[in-house]
Amino acid sequence: MNRTRPLLRALRAPARQQGFSLLEALVAMAIAAMALGTLYRTVGQSSKNVVDVGARVEAALVARSALASATYAEDLERQPTGQAGAWYWSVQVSPEQAQLNEVDGRPAGALPVAKVTVHVAHAKDGPTVLVWTTWKPYRAAP
Repeated sequence: MNRTRPLLRALRAPARQQGFSLLEALVAMAIAAMALGTLYRTVGQSSKNVVDVGARVEAALVARSALASATYAEDLERQPTGQAGAWYWSVQVSPEQAQLNEVDGRPAGALPVAKVTVHVAHAKDGPTVLVWTTWKPYRAAP
C-alpha cells in the first residue's frame, strides 16, 4: 500500500508546462526585431560613410592635381576652372605678402605670394565637396 500512494500522486499531479508561452515568444521576437533593425541601420550608415570618404579622397586628388599643374600663381590665374573626370574644380587666387625673417628673427623683407583656394564639386554648379587652400609664389611682383 505504501508503494501505490506515490504512484497515485504522480498520476494526479498536473503536467508541468514545457516550452515557451505565447507571450514569451512575442517578447523574444520583439527584442530580436529591435536588435536586427539597429544592426541594419548601423551597417547602412557605415556603407554610406565609406562612399563619402572615397569621394573626399578623389576630390583631394583632383585638388592636388590642379595645384600641381602650376608652379606660379600666374599660371593658375590663366585657367581658373577645369574638369577632371566627373569632378569640376575652380581656383581663386588672391595676392598677399609673406613676411620673411632672417635666422635671428630680423625682418628680411616681403615676398609676393598668392593665397590659392581650390573648390572641388561633383557638378559644375553643385555643392562643394572639398576646399583646399595653399600658397603659390608669383613669378614677378603683382
